[in-house]
Amino acid sequence: MASAVTIYDLRGASLMAPFTDEQLEDLAAHSFVVALSRGELLFEEGTASAHFYIVRSGRIRIARRSPEGNELGLSVVEGGGTIGDLSVMDGLARSATAESIDEAEVIAVPADRIRNLLTSSPEALMSVVEELASIVRRLTGTQSDLVFLDLPRRLAKLLLTYIPEWRHDANQVSVELPMSQAGIAAQLGVARQSLNTALRTLTRDGRITVDGRRVTLTDVAALKSYVGP
Repeated sequence: MASAVTIYDLRGASLMAPFTDEQLEDLAAHSFVVALSRGELLFEEGTASAHFYIVRSGRIRIARRSPEGNELGLSVVEGGGTIGDLSVMDGLARSATAESIDEAEVIAVPADRIRNLLTSSPEALMSVVEELASIVRRLTGTQSDLVFLDLPRRLAKLLLTYIPEWRHDANQVSVELPMSQAGIAAQLGVARQSLNTALRTLTRDGRITVDGRRVTLTDVAALKSYVGP
Protein backbone atom coordinates (compact mmCIF):
# COMPACT_ATOMS: atom_id res chain seq x y z
CA MET A 1 0.00 0.00 0.00
CA ALA A 2 1.36 3.46 -0.95
CA SER A 3 2.44 5.68 1.91
CA ALA A 4 0.78 8.98 2.73
CA VAL A 5 1.98 12.16 1.06
CA THR A 6 4.11 14.45 3.25
CA ILE A 7 5.39 17.99 2.81
CA TYR A 8 8.83 16.52 2.12
CA ASP A 9 7.43 14.73 -0.94
CA LEU A 10 6.22 18.08 -2.24
CA ARG A 11 9.13 20.28 -1.18
CA GLY A 12 11.50 18.81 -3.76
CA ALA A 13 9.46 20.13 -6.70
CA SER A 14 10.64 23.57 -7.84
CA LEU A 15 7.02 24.67 -8.23
CA MET A 16 6.48 24.06 -4.51
CA ALA A 17 9.65 25.74 -3.25
CA PRO A 18 8.11 29.15 -2.41
CA PHE A 19 5.22 27.69 -0.39
CA THR A 20 5.27 27.69 3.41
CA ASP A 21 5.12 24.49 5.45
CA GLU A 22 1.53 25.33 6.35
CA GLN A 23 0.58 25.66 2.69
CA LEU A 24 2.38 22.42 1.84
CA GLU A 25 0.60 20.63 4.69
CA ASP A 26 -2.71 21.64 3.14
CA LEU A 27 -1.63 20.45 -0.31
CA ALA A 28 -0.29 17.18 1.08
CA ALA A 29 -3.58 16.52 2.87
CA HIS A 30 -5.42 16.71 -0.46
CA SER A 31 -2.82 14.82 -2.50
CA PHE A 32 -2.55 11.09 -3.10
CA VAL A 33 -0.16 8.52 -4.56
CA VAL A 34 -0.84 6.77 -7.87
CA ALA A 35 0.92 3.41 -8.38
CA LEU A 36 1.57 2.50 -12.02
CA SER A 37 2.59 -0.79 -13.55
CA ARG A 38 4.92 -0.97 -16.53
CA GLY A 39 3.28 0.47 -19.64
CA GLU A 40 0.28 1.88 -17.75
CA LEU A 41 -1.12 5.25 -18.80
CA LEU A 42 -1.11 8.07 -16.27
CA PHE A 43 -3.22 10.22 -18.61
CA GLU A 44 -3.93 10.65 -22.31
CA GLU A 45 -3.62 13.68 -24.56
CA GLY A 46 -6.88 15.65 -24.62
CA THR A 47 -8.13 14.53 -21.20
CA ALA A 48 -8.94 16.92 -18.35
CA SER A 49 -5.96 18.15 -16.32
CA ALA A 50 -7.11 18.16 -12.71
CA HIS A 51 -3.75 17.27 -11.15
CA PHE A 52 -0.09 18.23 -11.10
CA TYR A 53 2.21 15.22 -10.70
CA ILE A 54 5.51 14.64 -8.92
CA VAL A 55 7.33 11.43 -9.82
CA ARG A 56 8.24 9.66 -6.59
CA SER A 57 9.90 6.65 -8.23
CA GLY A 58 10.25 5.06 -11.66
CA ARG A 59 10.14 6.77 -15.04
CA ILE A 60 7.29 8.34 -17.00
CA ARG A 61 7.45 8.88 -20.75
CA ILE A 62 5.73 11.93 -22.25
CA ALA A 63 4.71 11.67 -25.91
CA ARG A 64 2.29 12.94 -28.52
CA ARG A 65 0.45 10.65 -30.91
CA SER A 66 -1.02 11.40 -34.32
CA PRO A 67 -4.48 10.12 -35.40
CA GLU A 68 -2.62 7.61 -37.60
CA GLY A 69 -0.84 6.17 -34.57
CA ASN A 70 2.58 7.76 -35.13
CA GLU A 71 4.32 8.87 -31.97
CA LEU A 72 6.74 11.64 -31.01
CA GLY A 73 8.53 11.21 -27.70
CA LEU A 74 8.94 14.49 -25.86
CA SER A 75 10.71 13.59 -22.63
CA VAL A 76 11.31 11.03 -19.90
CA VAL A 77 10.56 12.21 -16.35
CA GLU A 78 12.39 10.41 -13.54
CA GLY A 79 12.14 10.45 -9.75
CA GLY A 80 11.87 14.02 -8.44
CA GLY A 81 10.66 15.35 -11.79
CA THR A 82 7.26 16.94 -12.37
CA ILE A 83 4.47 16.58 -14.93
CA GLY A 84 1.71 19.07 -15.69
CA ASP A 85 3.36 22.42 -14.98
CA LEU A 86 1.52 24.05 -17.89
CA SER A 87 -1.83 22.65 -16.82
CA VAL A 88 -1.47 24.25 -13.40
CA MET A 89 -1.39 27.63 -15.10
CA ASP A 90 -4.09 27.33 -17.77
CA GLY A 91 -6.26 24.41 -16.64
CA LEU A 92 -6.61 23.23 -20.25
CA ALA A 93 -6.70 19.63 -21.43
CA ARG A 94 -3.52 17.56 -21.50
CA SER A 95 -1.27 18.39 -24.44
CA ALA A 96 0.46 14.98 -24.42
CA THR A 97 0.15 11.42 -23.13
CA ALA A 98 2.04 10.16 -20.06
CA GLU A 99 2.91 6.46 -19.78
CA SER A 100 4.99 4.57 -17.23
CA ILE A 101 8.16 3.00 -18.61
CA ASP A 102 8.46 0.70 -15.61
CA GLU A 103 6.75 0.34 -12.25
CA ALA A 104 6.35 3.84 -10.83
CA GLU A 105 4.70 5.95 -8.17
CA VAL A 106 3.57 9.51 -8.75
CA ILE A 107 2.06 12.02 -6.35
CA ALA A 108 -1.11 13.68 -7.62
CA VAL A 109 -1.60 17.22 -6.33
CA PRO A 110 -4.89 19.05 -7.05
CA ALA A 111 -4.12 21.73 -9.64
CA ASP A 112 -6.92 24.02 -8.50
CA ARG A 113 -5.50 24.23 -4.97
CA ILE A 114 -2.08 25.13 -6.39
CA ARG A 115 -3.65 27.86 -8.54
CA ASN A 116 -5.42 29.29 -5.49
CA LEU A 117 -2.09 29.54 -3.66
CA LEU A 118 -0.36 31.11 -6.66
CA THR A 119 -2.95 33.88 -6.97
CA SER A 120 -2.19 34.92 -3.39
CA SER A 121 1.61 34.63 -3.58
CA PRO A 122 3.57 36.76 -6.10
CA GLU A 123 6.78 34.99 -5.09
CA ALA A 124 5.31 31.58 -5.88
CA LEU A 125 3.85 32.86 -9.14
CA MET A 126 7.26 34.18 -10.21
CA SER A 127 8.75 30.76 -9.47
CA VAL A 128 6.26 29.20 -11.89
CA VAL A 129 7.06 31.83 -14.52
CA GLU A 130 10.76 30.97 -14.23
CA GLU A 131 9.98 27.24 -14.55
CA LEU A 132 7.87 27.83 -17.66
CA ALA A 133 10.61 30.02 -19.14
CA SER A 134 13.01 27.11 -18.64
CA ILE A 135 10.60 24.81 -20.51
CA VAL A 136 10.35 27.28 -23.40
CA ARG A 137 14.14 27.55 -23.61
CA ARG A 138 14.46 23.77 -23.67
CA LEU A 139 11.88 23.49 -26.45
CA THR A 140 13.66 26.21 -28.42
CA GLY A 141 16.88 24.23 -28.14
CA THR A 142 15.10 21.08 -29.33
CA GLN A 143 13.71 22.88 -32.39
CA SER A 144 17.17 24.26 -33.19
CA ASP A 145 18.66 20.76 -32.99
CA LEU A 146 16.14 19.51 -35.56
CA VAL A 147 17.35 22.16 -38.00
CA PHE A 148 21.08 22.37 -37.30
CA LEU A 149 22.11 18.86 -36.21
CA ASP A 150 22.02 15.66 -38.24
CA LEU A 151 20.57 12.54 -36.63
CA PRO A 152 23.86 11.02 -35.36
CA ARG A 153 24.65 14.28 -33.55
CA ARG A 154 21.13 14.56 -32.13
CA LEU A 155 21.44 10.99 -30.88
CA ALA A 156 24.86 11.71 -29.38
CA LYS A 157 23.44 14.76 -27.60
CA LEU A 158 20.61 12.66 -26.18
CA LEU A 159 23.05 9.96 -25.00
CA LEU A 160 25.08 12.61 -23.16
CA THR A 161 21.99 13.55 -21.14
CA TYR A 162 21.84 9.98 -19.79
CA ILE A 163 25.17 10.35 -17.96
CA PRO A 164 24.48 10.23 -14.19
CA GLU A 165 25.35 13.45 -12.39
CA TRP A 166 27.96 11.71 -10.27
CA ARG A 167 29.78 10.52 -13.44
CA HIS A 168 29.96 13.89 -15.21
CA ASP A 169 33.73 14.11 -14.66
CA ALA A 170 34.43 10.70 -16.24
CA ASN A 171 35.60 10.51 -19.84
CA GLN A 172 34.35 6.98 -20.54
CA VAL A 173 30.88 6.21 -19.27
CA SER A 174 28.38 3.41 -19.75
CA VAL A 175 24.74 4.50 -19.70
CA GLU A 176 21.53 2.51 -19.65
CA LEU A 177 18.93 3.49 -22.24
CA PRO A 178 15.76 4.44 -20.32
CA MET A 179 13.50 2.87 -22.95
CA SER A 180 13.54 0.61 -25.98
CA GLN A 181 15.19 1.68 -29.22
CA ALA A 182 11.69 2.20 -30.62
CA GLY A 183 11.05 4.64 -27.78
CA ILE A 184 14.34 6.45 -28.41
CA ALA A 185 13.45 6.72 -32.10
CA ALA A 186 10.06 8.20 -31.22
CA GLN A 187 11.69 10.71 -28.88
CA LEU A 188 13.98 11.84 -31.70
CA GLY A 189 11.06 11.91 -34.12
CA VAL A 190 12.54 9.35 -36.55
CA ALA A 191 11.86 5.81 -37.72
CA ARG A 192 13.48 2.86 -35.93
CA GLN A 193 15.53 2.10 -39.05
CA SER A 194 16.94 5.65 -39.07
CA LEU A 195 17.93 5.29 -35.41
CA ASN A 196 19.73 2.03 -36.15
CA THR A 197 21.65 3.75 -38.94
CA ALA A 198 22.68 6.56 -36.56
CA LEU A 199 23.79 4.01 -33.94
CA ARG A 200 25.89 2.22 -36.54
CA THR A 201 27.46 5.52 -37.58
CA LEU A 202 28.49 6.38 -34.01
CA THR A 203 29.73 2.82 -33.46
CA ARG A 204 31.71 2.74 -36.69
CA ASP A 205 33.37 6.05 -35.79
CA GLY A 206 34.41 4.63 -32.42
CA ARG A 207 32.32 7.10 -30.43
CA ILE A 208 30.15 4.46 -28.72
CA THR A 209 29.76 0.72 -28.24
CA VAL A 210 26.34 -0.89 -27.86
CA ASP A 211 25.38 -3.96 -25.85
CA GLY A 212 21.60 -4.24 -25.70
CA ARG A 213 20.36 -1.22 -23.74
CA ARG A 214 23.82 -0.49 -22.38
CA VAL A 215 25.74 2.10 -24.41
CA THR A 216 29.35 3.00 -23.61
CA LEU A 217 30.45 6.52 -24.52
CA THR A 218 34.11 5.85 -25.28
CA ASP A 219 35.29 9.48 -25.13
CA VAL A 220 32.83 11.90 -23.55
CA ALA A 221 34.90 14.99 -24.29
CA ALA A 222 35.24 14.06 -27.95
CA LEU A 223 31.52 13.26 -28.15
CA LYS A 224 30.66 16.69 -26.74
CA SER A 225 32.95 18.29 -29.31
CA TYR A 226 31.28 16.22 -32.05
CA VAL A 227 27.83 17.48 -31.03
CA GLY A 228 29.05 21.09 -30.90
CA PRO A 229 28.23 23.98 -28.54
